[in-house]
Amino acid sequence: MDSILITAGVIMAVIAIIEIVNVFFRLPCKKSTPAYVTVLPVFERDSFFQQRLEQLALKSGGRSRLIIVDYSASDSQLGLCRQFCRDNPDTVIISHAELEKILLKIFAIGENL
Repeated sequence: MDSILITAGVIMAVIAIIEIVNVFFRLPCKKSTPAYVTVLPVFERDSFFQQRLEQLALKSGGRSRLIIVDYSASDSQLGLCRQFCRDNPDTVIISHAELEKILLKIFAIGENL
């Protein structure tokens, strides 16, 4: 019984060491772009949209992978989005139907079920 516990402890220690090495020594280079994408939905009744967009602009520093999804944006909100896209080249504005098509394609939903 003791040999089983010792073997399990050694295996757990090896797994922990592998995780530590992967987390601390194999992180992406700080010069590279982030590996994530932010999706920002836009609704007409969103009274805090301008503040949220300004907060994203402050955090991104001009480089941010952002998808702005137009659900029911007003003209002023679309103007803010277009201005944000000019300042952030990695940002795109799409409709909710386009987002649905992209997600269906990514996750292969509806194909050969």
